[in-house]
Amino acid sequence: MLKYPVRTVSAACLMISMILKAITALGLPVAVLLSGGWILSRVSGLGSVVNQLTQAGHTVPTALNRRWFGYGTREVQVYWHALQESGRRAEKTSLQLDLAFPFLYGGTLAASLLWAQATVNESFQPMWMVAAIAIVMIADWTENLIQLGQLAHYQDASLGGSRLQSAWIRVASCATVIKLWLSCGVYASLVGLVFKIVLTG
Repeated sequence: MLKYPVRTVSAACLMISMILKAITALGLPVAVLLSGGWILSRVSGLGSVVNQLTQAGHTVPTALNRRWFGYGTREVQVYWHALQESGRRAEKTSLQLDLAFPFLYGGTLAASLLWAQATVNESFQPMWMVAAIAIVMIADWTENLIQLGQLAHYQDASLGGSRLQSAWIRVASCATVIKLWLSCGVYASLVGLVFKIVLTG
């Protein structure tokens, strides 16, 4: 008579454990992504500069790395002009620090996806997930490195911001669009796997 309750409790504990693992698998990469952005903004001082400019009545356009439909040379000039000198220095620091960030979010996202995929026994190969994350990371590095190079052109007083290289700006813009949309797809895949784990747990 005691076997049925014991089995029931054991199954319930197993299901709760699986749900907690699934929530962690989703929450960890999301937390890394959000906290990483916040830390970069704080350490570089870019967030503080933007807040000060906004409070002073200046309009600061959307950051280049958050433009889902890309940007051109004109948009880059407007954004960096709006940041003023202090903001451009902070932007440079933020871009430099951001070169290390893909290792962190890429690693946690890959680990969570591979665990979730193995848990639900999906038929598609894990390498497709790893390849998608690798593309996101490469796009992120491409975006940052090109923007760093173009920012150096912009800050050169002899160039006056008029010698930005439009071809490289287009490459950076494409990298930004790929990074944002593909990473959105990867996170959506993770959400789908986690929900499947919870529903079939």
